[in-house]
Amino acid sequence: MLPAPFTSEFLSRLECLRLRTRREVLGGRPGSYSSPRRGTSLEFADYRSYTPGDDIRYLDWGIFARTDRLYVKLFREEVDLFVYLFIDASGSMVFPSIREKFSPACHVALALAYVVLANHDHVKLHLLQENPTPVVSPFFRGRHRIMDCADILSSFTPRGPIDLAPALGEHLKRVRRPGKAIVLSDFLMPTSSCQQGLNLLRAFNLDISVIQVLSRQELDPSFPDGNLVVGEPESDEEIRLQWSADIRRKYQERLEHHNRQLRSFCHQEGIHSSLYVTDQELSEFVLQTLPSIGLFR
Repeated sequence: MLPAPFTSEFLSRLECLRLRTRREVLGGRPGSYSSPRRGTSLEFADYRSYTPGDDIRYLDWGIFARTDRLYVKLFREEVDLFVYLFIDASGSMVFPSIREKFSPACHVALALAYVVLANHDHVKLHLLQENPTPVVSPFFRGRHRIMDCADILSSFTPRGPIDLAPALGEHLKRVRRPGKAIVLSDFLMPTSSCQQGLNLLRAFNLDISVIQVLSRQELDPSFPDGNLVVGEPESDEEIRLQWSADIRRKYQERLEHHNRQLRSFCHQEGIHSSLYVTDQELSEFVLQTLPSIGLFR
């Protein structure tokens, strides 16, 4: 069964969306995304001189009338799309609880997967952990495979620390086709680690989008002033500190600085990026926010 936000109305609206890609892709079957290969779709690409044996249906008679030379129209082949969903499954995704952070992140991933499947394209789930054997689904295709995606995500428990670049590197060893990569994470790690991980995806010629997932408690901590003991979710260690309005202000300033650096890097590198605060309605974020940043068309 799909999670509660996935009503029949929500699914119907998801079927009207289509992922936008900013790079030409190479797929294996006819589809609706531009490929660098030449084909016979309706999207014109170029001309070349006629050679014996070419299909005369593609001769441009207008050019022949003007130049007395035969040219053949070339069209861009349209192919299917391969989408890789990379989901942060480290311990930090359980703060303040799985229900308040990891589950909403999975719901966003599931909505994206349904958009891909409804367009008869291919989607693969990658759960990012420090794990010698990366957790990777097969490629799914067709609406009915959304249940397989839901089963995988609902059965997984986030845990442990993560270094984004090495974790992605293990998964990229299994990537054989160019396509679109969407990374869902809180990105609460050193900025250099975020940048190294995203640069690694770029090196694999993937069109990248980033969705940062944070809980309201992380953006606006509501701890009472005084002694505070906080569990470090990635290491299970306890951190003791003296909480105050001043500490809260400094924390928020550092978090905003970190997030601004992430957004700036993504903007400079041509990466779609967005922040999902998990108390926001899923349908509002997917149907309004994501189209506004250019993820859908």
